[in-house]
Formats: sequence, structure tokens, C-alpha cells
Amino acid sequence: MNIFEANVAGKQMNGNLLLQDISISVKQGERIAIIGHNGSGKSSLLKLIGGIFEQSSGEIKRANIKTAYVPEHFPENICFKMQEYLLLMGKMSGSQGDELSKQITAYAKSFEIEEFLHTPLKNCSKGTKQKAGIIQALLMDPELLLLDEPLTGLDEQAQLELLNQLESKRGNNTIIFTVHESMLIDRLADRVLMIKNGRIVDDSVMTKKEKIMVIKAVISNQIQVSGLPCISFEWIEENIIEMMVLAEESNKLLKKLLEQDFLILELREKR
Repeated sequence: MNIFEANVAGKQMNGNLLLQDISISVKQGERIAIIGHNGSGKSSLLKLIGGIFEQSSGEIKRANIKTAYVPEHFPENICFKMQEYLLLMGKMSGSQGDELSKQITAYAKSFEIEEFLHTPLKNCSKGTKQKAGIIQALLMDPELLLLDEPLTGLDEQAQLELLNQLESKRGNNTIIFTVHESMLIDRLADRVLMIKNGRIVDDSVMTKKEKIMVIKAVISNQIQVSGLPCISFEWIEENIIEMMVLAEESNKLLKKLLEQDFLILELREKR
């Protein structure tokens, strides 16, 4: 099902042409990254898709679905304490009572901002405000989630937590985000739109990379390596081997190694 369709759509504002000749469709469940240089029209396209902007020309069709939008910069003039704000936003989206409070506490703990729940948002740092904006959107459990440069201002732990939260929502939820960081594209996107001077100049489907695991083990006899379900292996020392294996085969390989009393030294994802 298409949740958004544009046919030669354009957007002008204050005499400036922000978008032109936009013709795309968005299917339910897609994960779309919008890339391009600063000022290319990434944020404008995100707003057009979400209905924050209406087109100045062309045709637009949008499904009537629950949508959440996280701007790059959190509003500066909110006087509520963080918990008050999140409770209000949660109730406005249909959540209620103890369950909502538990969700807020859980998200605040995951993003490591519990200590700021009773702090006025205007007194919080940019990164903390950004986390509050992300939590607000997650509380809505939207059918369409729009994120404008979501990793900006977040520390490394918060970036990884956001990635984990977004990856856990695979299914019918549609996620569209503007981005510069390849990490977010690699881990989340199944489609990439490149925009330049307000036009979409490329629309590509991402080829998913197979996750490869690296297992390092001590092996007493080199003959024992034959028949192991690994892609490749390399001898690091005389009795220490490093094997690469598809992630879905890693448990099978580990079981075989342990059955033969090999000593496992390391298990990690290949970067």
C-alpha cells in the first residue's frame, strides 16, 4: 500500500523554490534515507511527505495515518519539565495512565536521561532535548516516523540506542530520515533518495549486506578445521585460528567448536 504519492510536486516559500518536479511514491513499511548536501532540500522533502508543507504545484496523495516528526532542532521555548511534556504528548496521542509513565521511564533510562525528567526542558542541553524529542515520537508508536538528522547532537551510546529502537520497529511502520552518517543508512535504510537543488536525482534500492561474524579460537590440531561451516579462516599463530562465518551460521560453528573442546577467544561482528 502506498502511504504517499507525489506527481511533479513543487514547493515555494517566500519566493524561494525549495522543491521541484518531485515524483515519488512511498510504500508502507519502507525505510527511506534522504541524502544530499546542506541546503539541497532534504528537510523540505521530509516535511512535504509528512504534510508539514503543502505543495505549491503538482499533485500529492497522503494516507490518513498516525505520523510523528522529529525536527533536527528541538523547540527552544518549551517551559514544561521533561516528564510533564512527555506525559502531555503521550496523552495527546492516545496513551494513558501508569503504562504511559512506565514507557517514559523506560525510554529515559535507555537514553540515559532519567536525571533530567524533572528538569525544565529550556534548561536542558541540546543533546538532552533531542533525546526528549525522539522519546516523544517513539511514545506515539507512529505508522509513519519522520526524522530530520536524528543522530545530530546525540552521544555515541544514544546513537546506538536510537538505532536499536528503530531496528526493533521493522514491520508495517514506515521510517523516513534525512542523514549524513553512513552508519544509519547501512543499518536501517532499504531505499535511498538523493536530492540536489530541490530535485530527486537518484532513487536507489539498498542491497542488504550479509552480517559476518569473526570467531577466534585455539585449536590443537589443524586437521580439525576441515568440514567447519565457515566462509574463510586464517591462522593467527600456530594453534590460533580466526574464522569468518555468516551470522546465521555462527551458532552452528560455535557448537561444533565447543563439542571438540576448542577454546573460544573472541566472537565479534566483522566491520
